[in-house]
Amino acid sequence: MRVILDFLRLIRINNILMIAITQVFAYYFLNPTIEFYSIFERNFIFLIISTSLVASAGYIINDYMDVKLDLINKPNKVIVGKSISRRWTMLLHFACTIIALGLAYSISKKVMLAVFFSSCLLWIYSQFLKKTYLSGNILVSLLTANTLLILFFFDKNVLSNGIIVYAIFAFMLSLIREIIKDTEDLRGDQQFKSKTLPIVLGVRKTKNVLLWLQTILIILSFANMSFFGALSYSSDKIYLMFFMYQLILVLIPMGIMWWLIKLADTKRDFSRLSFIAKLIMLSGIISMIFWRF
Repeated sequence: MRVILDFLRLIRINNILMIAITQVFAYYFLNPTIEFYSIFERNFIFLIISTSLVASAGYIINDYMDVKLDLINKPNKVIVGKSISRRWTMLLHFACTIIALGLAYSISKKVMLAVFFSSCLLWIYSQFLKKTYLSGNILVSLLTANTLLILFFFDKNVLSNGIIVYAIFAFMLSLIREIIKDTEDLRGDQQFKSKTLPIVLGVRKTKNVLLWLQTILIILSFANMSFFGALSYSSDKIYLMFFMYQLILVLIPMGIMWWLIKLADTKRDFSRLSFIAKLIMLSGIISMIFWRF
């Protein structure tokens, strides 16, 4: 039982569930031409499983490569080499990747190529880019956005407005969260001579970068609220509900997060910011509901 729980922790099951929910919500709520039964069709279920398995493989190889680093940054959360051996970790990584590619190929060659490309980028990230200056953060953020963009490869009838809006939102928030996590892991990264943004620029300047990125995200989110009527397929009554939802559960929390970034100083402060970013992302995903009605 403990091995199963540790495996679920290894693949970040909460993040995997968020990926699945994001794709279901985006495919149905951001596309008025899609019927409800479409989310239960074989190919779409295969797409969700394939995307989730690639992400799981990415988390597995990431932990495999970072065992020594994680023993410093988060010693109580290390799984590789303890409850799951290094050999089994690699076998799980290859199994997830191969199954993901097989399922993607059964959908179409385009989807398979998109999944294969994502898998390769995750490997490159874990091997070479994770602790580099900003490039690793940008790559992970692009892969997060690709969770939505892959829908264009899956179904040529998918409409673009909502998916592009939320892909930009996912990219920006993921980039902010990745930089926050690097700042949180500063002590361990310094010992391994990493070149992350907080190590190269220092914490104070990194906070300034985060504040600018958060400001841009707030402006983009406000623009999304303002032009929702033109972008979506909803009525004026729904627009008012969407505006209030975004204001209370997305925009105001972003403002609070901006202030907490300004005040952040300790590892605990940045851990809290990472958690808040994840909650805002979840609120953003739920807001897709308003686009269809």
